[in-house]
Amino acid sequence: MPKRLTSAAYSPGLRRAAGVVSTLGHPLGTAMLFVGFAAFRLLDGPAALAAVVLVAGGVVGPVAAWNYRQVRRGHYANFDVSVREQRRSFYPRLLGLLLLVVGLMWGLEAARPLRAGLLAALGLLTLCYLLNFRLKVSLHAALSFFLAGCLGLLAGSGAGAVALLLAALVAASRLVLGRHTVPELLAGTGLGLGAAAALLAWTIWA
Repeated sequence: MPKRLTSAAYSPGLRRAAGVVSTLGHPLGTAMLFVGFAAFRLLDGPAALAAVVLVAGGVVGPVAAWNYRQVRRGHYANFDVSVREQRRSFYPRLLGLLLLVVGLMWGLEAARPLRAGLLAALGLLTLCYLLNFRLKVSLHAALSFFLAGCLGLLAGSGAGAVALLLAALVAASRLVLGRHTVPELLAGTGLGLGAAAALLAWTIWA
């Protein structure tokens, strides 16, 4: 089993900085920000607003509320669901809600440009769920690198490169906080980049 460094191995100042970076890079927040950016870049106003409301009300809000309640009840150790066994109840809800939103988005013809990205995200999270039976994949790393790749597709290589650097900082923050081992972070990074590459290939092919 890979050795997990405790946060005590790092200075208090570095741990505080890592906590800030980890919070700012939380997958629910970064995913919502990216959906808003992509929707208003690719769709007209009403369709973009509908897409944002669907994702916020159908996935991000309910998942955040679920995690908060589970923490309050003592069922989850923290909002990030950092204990692998506890993610067994987290992933099915996340995937079920995302699948529902993808289905609704499929019926919204104006949201067609977002469909491939949503499917890539669904595939990425499904792989993370399946791997969770053996390895606690870092969702911070997976979503950060996936969204960085997606940003590169939408806004150009310069924006993508900056986003990749920020994703690396988010991944490093999880190591400093002792939430993940190096293999867990590498798995998340690889899956996130792989999903972005698959989306790029689909875009080129389509």
